Amino acid sequence: MLVFVHMHKTGGTTLSHIMRSTYGIRHCQVEPWHNRWQGAPFSADDLRRLRKLYPNLKSIAGHRIMAYPNLGGNGEEFKYFTFMRDPVKLCASRFQYKVNVSQKQNLDFEEWIQREWPRNHQTKWIAGKVDVDEAIRIIKEKNIFVGLTGRFDESVLMLKGLVDSKLNISYKRVNVARDKSLAQSLLSNERTRQMLVEAQQADLELYRYVEHELYPTFQREYGPSLEADVADYQQNQRNNFNNINLTLARVKHFTLYKPLLHLHRRGITTI
Repeated sequence: MLVFVHMHKTGGTTLSHIMRSTYGIRHCQVEPWHNRWQGAPFSADDLRRLRKLYPNLKSIAGHRIMAYPNLGGNGEEFKYFTFMRDPVKLCASRFQYKVNVSQKQNLDFEEWIQREWPRNHQTKWIAGKVDVDEAIRIIKEKNIFVGLTGRFDESVLMLKGLVDSKLNISYKRVNVARDKSLAQSLLSNERTRQMLVEAQQADLELYRYVEHELYPTFQREYGPSLEADVADYQQNQRNNFNNINLTLARVKHFTLYKPLLHLHRRGITTI
């Protein structure tokens, strides 16, 4: 089963689009059954319950999937992947999203950056805590493919070549910020940029490991044709994603899965 650890603002909505296009009703955008955002992340118990609705499940994605929980011990092979982004740019983008999309125009950056949840987001999504060594251990133990948002097309091509050859990697960009001026202003101002850097020390260390040690191993494993294959992919990539699969996945998600989630959270046991 393909398992996507979706970190915020790393191109994950586009990647989920690719997964839905490939697997249709065999894909699910998951949440923990108990609560969308609060409490433990998506777990083995959540997966067992999900299988009653998706008996032929092939892939899952979601913001509440993290790398550190064990999703099952029945011998099934889980193929994990995630994408990482320059931590300083990522943090600026997350603040911009809060202001522009979440309609929090009065949010003060200097107060926001001192909160716990914007700090070292990527390390915590892998390790469950701010521990770079633990994050690296989990990446190695679970053989997690880590793509780079800044090298998106190359990463997607390697994801298909190294992890799941069935992926239909034709895509259209989804959930892309139209106005990036706020994030750019934070990055160009020396004082606010330094605050961003200070808040992402663990993520910066982890990102350096991925960019300079792990990612080059994926490039070597893919082989010498990578550069030419990326050029061909960028030239010939068309909007030939599977619209039927995209539609079927959404229909099942919103007419079956989401209603049952809401009932379960209200204490009404259905499955």
